[in-house]
Amino acid sequence: RDSKTPRLLSAARTGTEDGGVLWRLDAATPFKLPARGHGLAHLDNEKVAIVGRRPGLFSSIVDSTDLAAPLQVFKPSQGCRFSGHAAASPGGALLVTGEFDANSVEGVLVSRDPKTGVECARWPLKDIEPHEIVFAKGGARVVAALGGLIKDGGVAGPAFNPGGVRSAVLEIDPKSGAVLARHALSPSLSSLSLRHLAVSPDGETVAVAAQDQDLSETRPLVGLLKLGSDISLLPMPDASDLDFRGYISSIAFDGSGSFIAAASPRGSVLGLWTARGTWCGALPIADASGVTADTAPNTFWVSSGHG
Repeated sequence: RDSKTPRLLSAARTGTEDGGVLWRLDAATPFKLPARGHGLAHLDNEKVAIVGRRPGLFSSIVDSTDLAAPLQVFKPSQGCRFSGHAAASPGGALLVTGEFDANSVEGVLVSRDPKTGVECARWPLKDIEPHEIVFAKGGARVVAALGGLIKDGGVAGPAFNPGGVRSAVLEIDPKSGAVLARHALSPSLSSLSLRHLAVSPDGETVAVAAQDQDLSETRPLVGLLKLGSDISLLPMPDASDLDFRGYISSIAFDGSGSFIAAASPRGSVLGLWTARGTWCGALPIADASGVTADTAPNTFWVSSGHG
């Protein structure tokens, strides 16, 4: 991206074809993928890893300057499935994918060569399914949201979790894969699956977005994690005025780190908070799904499932 000619890349379905689209102000260029994609990780200014949607069997490295070039396709670790997201370290020296064992559903992070996707190391998490992953503290931490679901309740029917939603946010050492801290919510919020993350520009704070598996009451869906501390939850509007319908699909800080935006496709709404935790208001956007920061401060780009 640059301020003069912004480029946005997303997984997308064109007609009946699974793939992606590169969008600019003057054009939208679709391309094919071997299967349905989900999250993206920027490897450098040109190349992006698009991770297979849970339970993914393929992920791809895409060159945004040459969408006609053959894809670099890589598979999950032995016996695993991709869980939808990956993260690249600052400078792009390391790619980490979130995966889970196909039989036990136990989560792992896999360190990979960012040029090829080849597996370098496998880090067991001893917990269920990592979803979104970010690098924080200038690359000194990997932060992973554990969705905590045996089956994603947002896809086909209710989640199957006999022991409850075992959700948390982990701080991990990117050199060894050791879990340095585990941040969980109180038992009164045990229906929340912590799924999506965004890191502040200074790398010290992570915004956390949730999916509620119990819609019998309105619970907070956005929190802030100051690394090394606890997750503090942000205020939500009254559901009678504005309803996120228990789900946030993506979250982002603006380029200045002053504001947070969270998109809800179920509620067709984009919510806005200050980074200090004050509710600012919302915009109605049909099927709002993706959100990312512009290079200019106080500015976001939002995508819709309607294209």
